[in-house]
Amino acid sequence: MFMRNYVTGVICFIFMIGIVLKIANGSEEKEPFITLMEKEKVYLATSKSTFQYYCGPCHGENADGKGIFFTIDLEPRPRDLTDVGYMSELTDDYLQNFITNGSAAMEKSDLCPPWGGTLEENKIKGIISFLRSLTIAKTRAGNRPAEQKAGKEETVKVSSGETQGTPKAIIWSILIVSCSFLVFAAINEWKKLNIEEVSKNNNSKC
Repeated sequence: MFMRNYVTGVICFIFMIGIVLKIANGSEEKEPFITLMEKEKVYLATSKSTFQYYCGPCHGENADGKGIFFTIDLEPRPRDLTDVGYMSELTDDYLQNFITNGSAAMEKSDLCPPWGGTLEENKIKGIISFLRSLTIAKTRAGNRPAEQKAGKEETVKVSSGETQGTPKAIIWSILIVSCSFLVFAAINEWKKLNIEEVSKNNNSKC
């Protein structure tokens, strides 16, 4: 009886630990920046994702010029496409020709390939709109009063802290409660076993 309950408790304990660890690991997982080619249709659903897929390796996921090739000695370095001053001097037609025909056709370096044969015209225009939205957002952020910026930064920090997966305190609380329950159950079973043994010994003496 005791062994059966003990084994059942151990199995339940291991099962609960597995569930807790799975929840903890799942809450900390991040979506990878590069996905498989089979998921290209989903990945290119927005102008942002199109930019990240084709231009992000050099220009960065956020178009700040710090992509995965940033640390390699590229000359010239990938351009920061969120630079408000630089982007304000470029027309939409210029950007469309640049993306369509490649940087070499615009008398620049040959590092940016022509995407006209890969992307449709509306996709290229979408990329340009995405880049414009970044500079507009950056301009608005720069024009905000210092107090508003500080307040927003504090809000972002608090929010991001609250949403980063399952808090460790909850995980440990669940483990402690589970362990306490198993220990309590084991002690009760041990007491019952001792009482049964004493009863058997008394009966045998009679």
